[in-house]
Amino acid sequence: MPKNDDNGMNVGRRDFLKTTTMAGMAAALPATGIAGQGAASSLRTRQPGAKKKLLFLSDSTAAYQKLIDLVKAIPEIEFLPPVQFNSQKPQEIGTFLQGKDADIVFLCTPRVSSSSGPLTTQLGSLDVPLILFPVNLDLIMLEADVVGALREKGVNAMLASSEAHAVELVKNIALPGILDGKKAVIFGRPFDSTSVPARNLTADYVYRRTGARVEYRPIEELKPLLATVDEASARKEMERWKSEAVRVVEPTDQAILEETRLYVLLRSIAEKENLSAISIDCLSFSFSADAILPLPCLAFSRLRDDGISAPCEADVCGTLSSMFLQEISQKSSFFCNVSSVDHEKKTAVLRHCVAPVRLLGRNAPPLPYNLRNYHGIKGAVPEVEFPAGVEVTMGVFSKDLKNFVLWPGRIQGGKAVDTDRPSFPNMPSSKMRRYCSNRAEVKIKDMDRFVQNITNCHHVMVAGIYTDQISDALLRMGVNIIGPADMTAPEA
Repeated sequence: MPKNDDNGMNVGRRDFLKTTTMAGMAAALPATGIAGQGAASSLRTRQPGAKKKLLFLSDSTAAYQKLIDLVKAIPEIEFLPPVQFNSQKPQEIGTFLQGKDADIVFLCTPRVSSSSGPLTTQLGSLDVPLILFPVNLDLIMLEADVVGALREKGVNAMLASSEAHAVELVKNIALPGILDGKKAVIFGRPFDSTSVPARNLTADYVYRRTGARVEYRPIEELKPLLATVDEASARKEMERWKSEAVRVVEPTDQAILEETRLYVLLRSIAEKENLSAISIDCLSFSFSADAILPLPCLAFSRLRDDGISAPCEADVCGTLSSMFLQEISQKSSFFCNVSSVDHEKKTAVLRHCVAPVRLLGRNAPPLPYNLRNYHGIKGAVPEVEFPAGVEVTMGVFSKDLKNFVLWPGRIQGGKAVDTDRPSFPNMPSSKMRRYCSNRAEVKIKDMDRFVQNITNCHHVMVAGIYTDQISDALLRMGVNIIGPADMTAPEA
C-alpha cells in the first residue's frame, strides 16, 4: 500500500470552515481547487436557487452506477462528470480534487485498502462537505476511522451506512443553509461588545461558518436619524404598548415615546436593507445619565415579534443564535441570561429586560405584560408573564461557532416574585433593581451536563421543540450539537 505522504496539508480542528461556506453557498476555488488553504480569498456566494455541484469519485464508476443514478436524480444536485481513480494510488484522489468547481465531494473508498492514513492525508484540507461511502457496508471500521480523523482536521466529513442513507445525506446538504444570505447589522465597535466581546471572530470567519453577513456601524449614526422619525407612527406604537399592557407601572408617556421612536427607526432600517437581525451595544450607554440613545428594550421586543432578530448588547454569537432559532421556529425568541440553576428542582432561571410578548407565535395574542422601567432607573421595558407548561428549545452557538448547545425544556408556573428586589437593600435611597424585569423558570434534563456546557453569557429560548430541523440544519453547517441524550422536553 502507498505510504502516508508526510507533506500532506493539515489544518486545525474544523478549520475547514475558514475556507468554505455553509450549505446553500458554494465554496468553489477556481484557482486552487477544493483542497487548498488559499481558499479564503476565493469564496463566492451561491445564487439563490442554484444547484449544488457534486463530484463523485470511486475506483470503479461502473460498479456504482446505481448509486450514481440515485444521486443524479436529486433535483438540487448538478452532477459533475464522475472521476475514477486507481485504488492502488490513493494519492491520485488529491490530484483529481484540484481545480474542481464542486460544492460536495462524494467518495467511495478504494476496494483495496488497509489503512486510513493515505485517505486522511489526501482529504485533510478539504473545504467542502465530504460523504464517504464504504466499499463493504458490513465492514465500515476503516471508513469510520477516516471520517473521525478528518473531523479532527476540520473537514465536514460524513459517513454513509447504506445507499439510502447516502442519498439522504446528499439531499440534506444540498439544501440551502438556514442562514445563507441573511444579514445582520450591529451598532457598536466591531466584535467588541461592552459586555460580550468576541475578538476571536471576524466578519469573514462568521460568513464562512454560517453563511450570514455581519456588518458593524457606529452607534452615533443612529442619533441624527431619530430626528427624522415620523412622530405619528411613534405615537401610534406608544399607544399600542399602553393599550395592550395589563398595567403601566413606572414609565411615563415620554419615556415610552422615546423608545418607540427608536423602534420605528430600526424597523425602517431593517425593511430598507432586508435585514434578518439588528442589534445595538446598549450596555455602553444604558446606565448613563446622558445616554446617546433611548433604551432599545421596547424596540427589540417588538422587532422580534415582527420576525426580525433583535438580540441585546451587540452579542454576535447571540445574534447568530437568535437568527438561527427564529428562522427554525418562525417564532419570537427570548434572548436571556442563565441567571441561576437549582439542581434539586432541575430548573434554570432565565432573565433579561427584553422579552417578546408574542412568544407563542407572531399571530398569537400577546402574553400578559406590565410596562416597567429599566432596573428601576429609567426608560420602559415589557415585564412578560411566561405561560406555564410550554415546551421550549434553548440554544446558543459556542464562541468559536463550532458547536451549538441545544437543550429542551418546559416553562414552570408561577409569576416572578423577585424582580423588584433592590440591588442595594441597605441603601433605601437607591431605586435600582437587582434583577432584570423578565424571569422564566425552565425545567430541563441532565442539569449537571447543562451547567458544565454553558458556553455563553446569553442563551436563546423559543417556544416548541425542533430537534430534527435543528439537527439537519447544523449538519449542513458542519456544527456539532452539545445536549442531553434525550431531546424531549421534561414532564411538567
